[in-house]
Amino acid sequence: MRIFIFPGAPHCDNLGDVAMLQIAIRRLKELWPATSFQVLTDTPQALKIHCPGVEPVLMRGCKHWLMAGVLPRLLFPAIPPEMRAHFPLTVSNLGRLRTFAYPPHHSLARKFAEALFNSDLVVLSGAGVITDVWQGRAMAILNTFDAAIRCGIPTAMLGQGFGPIQNPTLCKRAAEVLPRVNALFIREQRAGLPLLEKMDVSRTKIFVTGDDAIEPAFCEKRQTLGTRLGVNLRIAGYSALDEGILEKVRDVLFGRAQQYQTSLVGIPISFCNADSDVRTLERLLIHPQSNADMSNNISTPNEIIRQISNCRIVVTGSYHAGVFALAQGVPVVGIIRSAYYRDKFQGLAGEFGAGCVVLEAAGAEFSQQLAAAIDELWERAAELKPELLAAAERQIKMAQAAYARLPALLRH
Repeated sequence: MRIFIFPGAPHCDNLGDVAMLQIAIRRLKELWPATSFQVLTDTPQALKIHCPGVEPVLMRGCKHWLMAGVLPRLLFPAIPPEMRAHFPLTVSNLGRLRTFAYPPHHSLARKFAEALFNSDLVVLSGAGVITDVWQGRAMAILNTFDAAIRCGIPTAMLGQGFGPIQNPTLCKRAAEVLPRVNALFIREQRAGLPLLEKMDVSRTKIFVTGDDAIEPAFCEKRQTLGTRLGVNLRIAGYSALDEGILEKVRDVLFGRAQQYQTSLVGIPISFCNADSDVRTLERLLIHPQSNADMSNNISTPNEIIRQISNCRIVVTGSYHAGVFALAQGVPVVGIIRSAYYRDKFQGLAGEFGAGCVVLEAAGAEFSQQLAAAIDELWERAAELKPELLAAAERQIKMAQAAYARLPALLRH
């Protein structure tokens, strides 16, 4: 059995996506013990650290393979026009590119095509990538899956957060491809389920499983309450949070830390250069009387999960900081401003209930609302913990049951 995986984070720079990839590999391995895994990546060494035993396939090969689809028609005179968009660079026509592409590109594209078309199953591991925010990556995934489907290779998308999708081009492509995927496991049903049904995806293919990263966090849960206040803030274009919000959040956090005689602890999830949580936390936790833990040495999902286990509550603008907390019975205040994060956090609240408070970072009352939300969850942490753990356990069981049905779904 050969499984080809398109991961949520090809750079391994988002610990939430890395955790979902690890769990997907583990669960698939339990279904098919003799499986070999080939995983797309931009950072082979980092991939081997997080997922030892898998074979890296360079993401650049995928990009070169996809780019060939826009070359002039005369480049592929022997290929029927209706097939060129779907098989831009198969093993059979690679030889035609030798005079048009540099040899390294040719070699990488060949390796990607061989890995894809020789697989027994093509998987997209957990992510929130089929959305307007990541349109380029979403189109690459959909085009790759379309090629696999046309070759008769079974496909599955696991642990997915779909949408929002308003872009007409992406919406059209998703509606063409998603109904033909064998199995679609979605993290929440509030936004993802209506979107897929609108695209005429058969309900028999859709399974609500919760986030795949719930399980490793749940396994690290503590019976006693933590004592610290966990913090994350995602300053990025797709979050719509900015420096003005950072200052307001900082004032509230340090005020509440002083009130509860506790310390703040940074919860970094994204280490991407463009939206590094580490850099944001360094600015957020600057204070004349700060004794905050910056968590600069965190590098794996398990390390950040254990860091969160020390917290009584978590205030976060990052979705997976919320997942890792809620799965351990730690209440969460999710700070949102964009449609992308609104879907993420409201979907999370729909699955976990009252222990996940979603707060819009807008208006003159934001600071007071944030302080009130922290106060409420701090006081109710002991009461909410059993409810959150029960919700996590329920979602884990749903996910395990869905994975167990994969062999039958793929045969069908």
